[in-house]
Amino acid sequence: MKSKQTQFILFIVCVVVLVGILGYVGKKNVKPGKLDGFAQTLKTEGAEFYGAFWCPHCQEQKELFGSSKQYLPYIECSTTNKDQTQICKDKKIEGYPTWYFKNGVVVASTDTKPIVCLPAPGIEGENEVCKTVASENGKKTWIFADNKNFSVKSVNDPVIEGDKWKFPVGASMSGKVSLEVLAQQIGFTLPQ
Repeated sequence: MKSKQTQFILFIVCVVVLVGILGYVGKKNVKPGKLDGFAQTLKTEGAEFYGAFWCPHCQEQKELFGSSKQYLPYIECSTTNKDQTQICKDKKIEGYPTWYFKNGVVVASTDTKPIVCLPAPGIEGENEVCKTVASENGKKTWIFADNKNFSVKSVNDPVIEGDKWKFPVGASMSGKVSLEVLAQQIGFTLPQ
């Protein structure tokens, strides 16, 4: 009887040791992602990435980072029944994905007359696209011809310096924001 108990204990110890070795080897073989440093710097620089698990554009935004997406400063805005979470209600998130940066938003654009949508949709003479992007929270929305994949929302107008449109703290970017535009927000040089 004691030999069966000894064999059983020995078997359990071997299984635990084997699982430990496999776990260690598995972790050791995981290589850093190409954009780990970028995703981590976004987080340390105070960027906030708001999205929803059911949002295809949010998933596309995450996939731009590949395996480095685990380090993104991502904040989930949806409950399992697709209600908005309180943190996103408090932040007045209107669409997904939405990015905030601690120093505001900078857009490099040669567009001297971007589409500017007023806070309330349906103003006579306003661009047709404004019906789908107008803010409900008192913010104007800017859409640049050379950056049509995303818009910028801000209560205050930007300061224009050459081809740089500098929006103040509190401005946000919504839509498909490229890695290059995200890197520009924090002064990060992307790896080649």
